[in-house]
Amino acid sequence: MRFFEAVGRVIGGALSPIAGGGSFIRRARLFHPDGVVYCAGVKALAVEGEVGALAQRLAGPALVRLSGGMWRWRGGKGERRPDVLGVAVRFRTSEEVTPAASAGDQDLIFVSARRLLLLPFALFTTKRHDFLDNDYYALARFDVAGFGRAEFRLVPLRAAVVKGNRLEKLERAAAAGLALLRLEVRRGGSRARWMAVADMELYEPVDIDQRALRFNPFQTGKGIVPRGLIQATRRAVYTASYIGRALGGRERVPRAGRARRGGREQ
Repeated sequence: MRFFEAVGRVIGGALSPIAGGGSFIRRARLFHPDGVVYCAGVKALAVEGEVGALAQRLAGPALVRLSGGMWRWRGGKGERRPDVLGVAVRFRTSEEVTPAASAGDQDLIFVSARRLLLLPFALFTTKRHDFLDNDYYALARFDVAGFGRAEFRLVPLRAAVVKGNRLEKLERAAAAGLALLRLEVRRGGSRARWMAVADMELYEPVDIDQRALRFNPFQTGKGIVPRGLIQATRRAVYTASYIGRALGGRERVPRAGRARRGGREQ
């Protein structure tokens, strides 16, 4: 085990009681407590070389959870406060809509901040009224099979502006076929060029048990493996958060309003 990853595991262990206790009290994830889940389809853009091989592995069905980072939804009140937004993606091996991950699934988690150290600033720069008006970054680096050390981001292909809260805007964009996110990759280094991997289209919100839906950056069925101190810290923290909210009992599931067709959010 690499030295910094070992340090990360120790830090994660120290933080895990906070994550578990906070999730237990909140009866939800400590961060990104309320979100909506969409079924999606991933279409490969790259067809050749290393990026093409990655794109082909990720192509197919996906589950996508979009969420606010800090605040409960509470009928849209959470949207009015400074916040970051998040997008968690599970690249699936089957069309089945289930909270359980399969061995071949891959999870990637993104937030509307370029770097971890910039998260406090992102609270004020994130356009929190529209999920499709922000770029999202995976924050840390990964070892990608056949590619090497890499970073990822999601870039929305901007939908037309419509009235409503961010959940209503997202649902209307999806119904019109405009809820599109482009996955891009680059080798480590701020000067490296971002390369298009695949386009992801959100189809419709799905009714799923979000308490059982556990996105885990160490779910690496498509060959994208977290590396480094930050990633190692996540392992114990994510597990503690999951246990805490499971012990906390039934979660409240807010709804987006009249524009929604029965999809639920956590």
